[in-house]
Amino acid sequence: MILQMTFEQMIFLNHFMLYISTVGFGLAIANFFIGLSHIRNLKELTLLEIRAHKRFGWTAAIIFSLLSALCIYFAVIPRLNPSGFSEFFITTIFWHTFLGGVIAFSLFTIKFVIARYKKDIIYEYGKIIGPIGFTGWALAYFTSNIDFYIFVNPSVGIPLPLLIPNYLISLIISIFIGLCLLAVVKAYKFKNYGDLTKRANLHGVAMILHGITFGYEGSAKELVGTPVLYKYVFPKTYEFLERYSKQIGLDLDELKKYNLNEALEIAMKKFTEIGMAENLKLDWISENEFTVESINCSTAIVRSYMKSEELINSICPWGILTATIVNALTGKDIEINPSEFNKIGAKSRLKIIENKT
Repeated sequence: MILQMTFEQMIFLNHFMLYISTVGFGLAIANFFIGLSHIRNLKELTLLEIRAHKRFGWTAAIIFSLLSALCIYFAVIPRLNPSGFSEFFITTIFWHTFLGGVIAFSLFTIKFVIARYKKDIIYEYGKIIGPIGFTGWALAYFTSNIDFYIFVNPSVGIPLPLLIPNYLISLIISIFIGLCLLAVVKAYKFKNYGDLTKRANLHGVAMILHGITFGYEGSAKELVGTPVLYKYVFPKTYEFLERYSKQIGLDLDELKKYNLNEALEIAMKKFTEIGMAENLKLDWISENEFTVESINCSTAIVRSYMKSEELINSICPWGILTATIVNALTGKDIEINPSEFNKIGAKSRLKIIENKT
């Protein structure tokens, strides 16, 4: 049985939904404008902006889902009976139910599913997909506000919320929240990355170094074969990492006190903290085999300048770096399969084996 509410409970519920919809739409505005600021090339988003974009998006999605569930449970289902069905044809309820309900939910769901499961598509067609999701939020927001202020308040008698006495004030608050969040993100971006010239220079250096890694790797395999990775590349990489690690707060000697999985998790977390990637995900397939996946790697854009054949049988630098750490901590050799590359990172599969004689 549908929950029957007292009039006081109806007041609380309606006011609560108006407040969180105002905040949620503000988050959606901030999310939208972060993407819009790099609409020409979403790959130019910094890791800081990507994190903010995701967090705003997830929070707005949770609020949208909560509002949808409340609307269905307290407004839609009770009208699905002969005595209440005719209310769906009241103008504001009709538009809120179908335009701001069915259509808005469909548009928002399309964007959410693609963003969650098809990240490559988001970077390729984000300038289309992003506005689709925002349109869903906007339709739900405007139709719900109009429905309350034009129909619910005068017809049902539910009083106006204290802080948002009309839909114009609600919209102003949402825009204010969105612009404030956008300003904070951009301020932190400028603080961390400096002006566009500085950022472009840093990006160029990263791109060159990343490209050299691929070139060196391919040449090494062709000239001397895979064993050179174990005899020269891994030890030299670890020697450099030992000198560099303390500068980023990573103590490699301390890692030896942990089991291998914990040690790798600590190292990956430290690399993400300094902005080398948004996330470095470890996934153990078996006791001696695992994958390392870079998500929103800071230099993933390099691959957009490379030919597809240049990536065949190549290994992501994260695979080499991870193998280097594992080799140093365990003393065992590592087999690395060619990495699977995408537009925002790569996944490498590694297997720990006994030393080859």
